[in-house]
Amino acid sequence: MKKHNLTIFLITGLLIILGACDSMISEVDAPDSDPKLVVTAFLSPDDDSVSVSVFKSRPLYVPSPGWDSSFPPVNNATVTLSDGLNSVIIPFSPASGTYRAPSSTMPVLAGKSYSLTVTTPDGYDVSSSCTIPAGTVPEIEITGIDTINQYGSTSVKVSLRFRDLTGPGNFYRIAAGTMYGSEFPYDNYFSESGFERGEPYISDKNKDGEYFTFKTGEIYTGNSPENILYISLMLTEESYFNYHRSTGSGFGSEDFFAEPTPVFTNINGGLGVFAGVNGQIMEINLGNIR
Repeated sequence: MKKHNLTIFLITGLLIILGACDSMISEVDAPDSDPKLVVTAFLSPDDDSVSVSVFKSRPLYVPSPGWDSSFPPVNNATVTLSDGLNSVIIPFSPASGTYRAPSSTMPVLAGKSYSLTVTTPDGYDVSSSCTIPAGTVPEIEITGIDTINQYGSTSVKVSLRFRDLTGPGNFYRIAAGTMYGSEFPYDNYFSESGFERGEPYISDKNKDGEYFTFKTGEIYTGNSPENILYISLMLTEESYFNYHRSTGSGFGSEDFFAEPTPVFTNINGGLGVFAGVNGQIMEINLGNIR
């Protein structure tokens, strides 16, 4: 009987507390919040075009329409890229929903700095700058390969490593995958394998000059007629590293009580990232290393 009465008491007390909390929350006036301009652009000497995405953020306390989580692109902005001596206005491309121009209009060179400004007719004005990393990308070394025969199919896991460049302050982005496809060219697509060991975004903090080791996820070689593993390794700016690490932390968490993770931005007056990268893509014939 005592336990039963205690349970009723706790439930009653909880209802009173929740009711009080509801009363307090309902009396708070939420501050107005205006949308911000969100700009995303990455410059690389290896790209054949310059691409800039421009959106507007959704204001706080404004519900999205139904299940729609899309953010329509801003198509009337003036997007200007400059290398300090020359400037080019990048036009909007309706096909891609981004501002796009051939790289020949503004050559992107390692070690050079660039600035980006975005203005809109309704008063938005944001800016940022970046520097393309200089230096030679480390060589990738294949250290092993595991072949897995299961359920009538063959897959592999490739182990690899590279050594950090001498000197602190180096940041990297690494990715690996294959081209999957069929006899129809339009069915071909790149499939990133991910890593069973190792992180895709890397800092050499406290690891100057050390090796970084990786092991890919399973790669089903039967779906890849060329049987070639593509490994992309890029030197990146710290801003590129910070942005991707922040967007990858906390998203998709099932912990209801997880704290919000602030997303890194280097866009003055807005949100997003403008960063430089410099890298190479290595092709490895899987048939030659089994």
